[in-house]
Amino acid sequence: MMASLVSLLDESARAYPDQVALCFRGREFTYREMRRRVDALAGALAGLGVGKGGFAAVVSANSNVTVEVLFACARLGAVCERYNVRLSPRVIARLLARSEARVAFVSAALRPALAEALGEVGRPLTIVDIDGGEGAAAVGGAGTEHGGVLRYEELLASAGPVPSVCDVDDGDPAMLLYTSGTTGLPRGVLLSHGALTRRVAIDIAGMRFSHDDILLCELPLFHVTFVSTLATLALGARLVIADSHKPADIAADIVRTGATRTALVPCLMRGLADYVAQEGIELATLELIIYGGEPVEPELLEHCRRLLPCGFLQGYGMTETTAAITMLLPEHHEHARLLPTVGKAVPGMEIRIADDEGRACAAGVPGEVLVRTDTLMLGYYRDPVRTAEAVRDGWYRTGDIGVLDAEGFLTLVDRKNNLVISGGENVYPLEVSRCIKALAGVADAVVAGVPDKQWGESLAAFVVRAEGSRISEADIVAHCARELGGYKKPQAVRFVDDLGRSASGKVPRERLEELKRLL
Repeated sequence: MMASLVSLLDESARAYPDQVALCFRGREFTYREMRRRVDALAGALAGLGVGKGGFAAVVSANSNVTVEVLFACARLGAVCERYNVRLSPRVIARLLARSEARVAFVSAALRPALAEALGEVGRPLTIVDIDGGEGAAAVGGAGTEHGGVLRYEELLASAGPVPSVCDVDDGDPAMLLYTSGTTGLPRGVLLSHGALTRRVAIDIAGMRFSHDDILLCELPLFHVTFVSTLATLALGARLVIADSHKPADIAADIVRTGATRTALVPCLMRGLADYVAQEGIELATLELIIYGGEPVEPELLEHCRRLLPCGFLQGYGMTETTAAITMLLPEHHEHARLLPTVGKAVPGMEIRIADDEGRACAAGVPGEVLVRTDTLMLGYYRDPVRTAEAVRDGWYRTGDIGVLDAEGFLTLVDRKNNLVISGGENVYPLEVSRCIKALAGVADAVVAGVPDKQWGESLAAFVVRAEGSRISEADIVAHCARELGGYKKPQAVRFVDDLGRSASGKVPRERLEELKRLL
């Protein structure tokens, strides 16, 4: 038996009962109030049939409810499922049908789109409207064919609290997060109480959280980067959940709340830097920006460091490893030679670079990044085959190609399954897209392999011009040939207004297929 994940909140509520724990949309919740709400929600979930080993789902953008449901589930020994709200309603319904959730907490904005698709779940599912908007039935009121729609705040008010913690073991599941697969439905990643609590300790030390921190939460809580919110609450610090991702609003939120740190994907980081420079805004309280989600060009880092006078910390990780595998710390950013890397392994992470036969590669030789850690996932939900493919002899196969130098700094080359073989030569699209993004006049770019009758495969680049730029296809092709070699230059370049990057900073596979159809 071990401490449940909810013990993080309980200890802070005992130590700092009257300190503000969480802010959202102008409302502040102290640690005492947050614990009271979590206890009431645990009672409500128990009344709806959710107990140890059960599941409850959250289909919503970031809010205080997202955090409260996780802790309430942990109180009961149940599993909290969080869904990416950018998935189509039909995909969410199919995932819910496969899961064991009895209750789904859904935002009012998403309920209409989900309503029809939820009929495919195939079992009673109680919907809780977290906003309590029109059309939600009062507790005990008329239900629907999906098991009833309840108002969140009324549900809390009517429930008997469950203040005690269910006994859990280290390996008991606490969370189910979904990560995109190459085919079929997204994969469900089960994370244990033990993995999450160990991860919190790693991040508190590695990311240097303190009790005095104010974290502005910009990244989606349905991604594994949510662990930074747990680290904040474990220390009795303050969590501010943002309601907008526009650079102007991010800057205003930092100034208004006195945020000391935030986490951003690179495109948001660039947008914030450009906005504060243009408007002459000083972010006096901001001490650290944590970034990740996609490779970052050294030129972008230098640009942001010039305009945002704070520390920067990069994390490279996976949902399967419960967040960061490596970190590029603030002091590492002082050395230009380290900026192309993603840093060194964090404590508790062991990295190996292996060839296709599983043999260790020498320093400087690229191979697949393998990771061994005690924060590894329990496995893919109801998918033992893919779990066995991903984890062999205790090592998780990331699917990323990387190079370790003699000092232990990791440089990523590309995804293993993105490899393009053109005329018998291996080419990684990420290397080419980085080369293109280093050009003045390019705001963003992505490169993909496409069928080619002559070469088998060739490269196509999709480029977003910077404002006012007149850069041409010939400029881009010539630059790549000069910097990388002729066989690595794109055979086609298409200019687009937007790449459609996801909340985690990646170009979704579906969007990439749309772009390819422009050729």
